[in-house]
Amino acid sequence: MKQILEIEGLRCFCASSGRKDRITYILYPMDLLDGWAEAGAAKYGTDIVVVTGMDWQNVFSPWPAKGVPAGTEDFEGKSPQFLALLQQKVIPQVETALGTDRDVPRTLVGVSMSGLFALWQWLLCDTFFNIASLSGSFWYEGFIPWMQGLKIPRRQGEAFFLLGDREAQSKVFGTVAEDTREAIRLLDAADIRTCFKSVPGNHYSDPIPRLDDAMSCLEPVRQ
Repeated sequence: MKQILEIEGLRCFCASSGRKDRITYILYPMDLLDGWAEAGAAKYGTDIVVVTGMDWQNVFSPWPAKGVPAGTEDFEGKSPQFLALLQQKVIPQVETALGTDRDVPRTLVGVSMSGLFALWQWLLCDTFFNIASLSGSFWYEGFIPWMQGLKIPRRQGEAFFLLGDREAQSKVFGTVAEDTREAIRLLDAADIRTCFKSVPGNHYSDPIPRLDDAMSCLEPVRQ
C-alpha cells in the first residue's frame, strides 16, 4: 500500500510493508524513490517514508555558517526548526496514516546534508533508534569540533556510514573522509555500534545501491 501526504510543504511518500513495528524515514533531495520505496518496504520488512521538498541547504544545517564553496549562499542553520517539524507534525501524521505501532523504533536515513542532519539530531534526542548517513557532509564548519566537545549520549541503536572512495579527492570537500572517520571514532569511544562501508565512486554515484547498502545493514531493527 502507498500513500502520499503533503505536510507543511513536504511531500511524504509512504510505502507500507504490512507490518506496524518498523518504520524508516529517508530525507532525500528529489522525488525519485517511489518505486524503490514500494519494493524496499516488502524486501526489508519496514514501512518506508521518503520525505522530499525541503530547503535542502538550510534545514539540514545545524547552525549558521559560510557557504561552501566560497561565494555561494550562506547556510542559515535551520535544523532545530526542521527537527521540531519532524517530531511534532510529520512523524505523528505519517504514523497515524500508516497505523504504526506506538513507540515504534524508527530509522532515519540521510544523504549528503541530510546525512549530516541525521547524526546531529541523533546526538541530541532519541526520536530515531538507528541512523544511516550516506556521504554525510561532516566537513560542515564546526561540526567535528562540536562532536569532540560533546558528551555523547548512549544509544542502543546503530549508526551506518557510507562514503564513495573518490569523495576525498574533491578540492572543496576533501576533508570528508577524515571527518567521517573522526565522527565514527567518537561514536565508537562512546560504545555506540557503528558500521562503515567504502564504495566505489564520487558523491553522486549509484544512489540506489547505496540506499540498499544502508537498509541491508540496519535491517532488522535491533533492540
